[in-house]
Amino acid sequence: MAAPEAPPESPSGGRGILDRVTGRFTALILALLAVGVLVAFVNSGGEEPAPARSLPPAERVSVPVPLPAAQITGLDVPSIGLTTQDLTSLGLRDDNSLDVPRSAATVGWYQRSASPGEVGPAVLAAHVNFRGEEGAFYRLGQMAPGQTVEVHRDDGTTAVFAIDRVEQVAKDSFPTEAVYGPTPDGQIRLITCGGVFNEQTRSYEDNIVVFGHLTEAYRPA
Repeated sequence: MAAPEAPPESPSGGRGILDRVTGRFTALILALLAVGVLVAFVNSGGEEPAPARSLPPAERVSVPVPLPAAQITGLDVPSIGLTTQDLTSLGLRDDNSLDVPRSAATVGWYQRSASPGEVGPAVLAAHVNFRGEEGAFYRLGQMAPGQTVEVHRDDGTTAVFAIDRVEQVAKDSFPTEAVYGPTPDGQIRLITCGGVFNEQTRSYEDNIVVFGHLTEAYRPA
């Protein structure tokens, strides 16, 4: 299948859903993407279910990183009070914009990005608010460097990421390559909308992007 003519964008629309992001991929990134739209619920099957919540150190067994590909079964972001198994995978719309979760509480994983724990950036997106409800990433902009994100996977492992930085960026200067471009190690990107809400366009003018890197992985002891 042909590569998209434009880079993936965060979802567009009103009432606080994710804003579109702009920018262009390098030729390498374009070569890795295919045009298509897919929204399918993440398969939470697997012989050994991943833990629903973060486990204390005494109940963990470390596993080598990076990890192989696997589906996501849960997400823990303690600093913003988020623990969820309401997950979906996201593809691209016909206009090559990133599709959106269908509810405020759902977190979407961009299926053309790395699995959390693999080499490369794993890209997750969710609403800040939607149809009068707080979104899963409502407090995303409150995150700070050093805080952690844990992604539970259907192979029984959990990938742990440390936050490096939190950026608020205008749609017309979205750091596309920094978000979607290849990395030498496992990384994570969390995206929602932010900034001023434009009543005319019914969308936020900025995006909040959280950048982090893989620090460890474990499975239940």
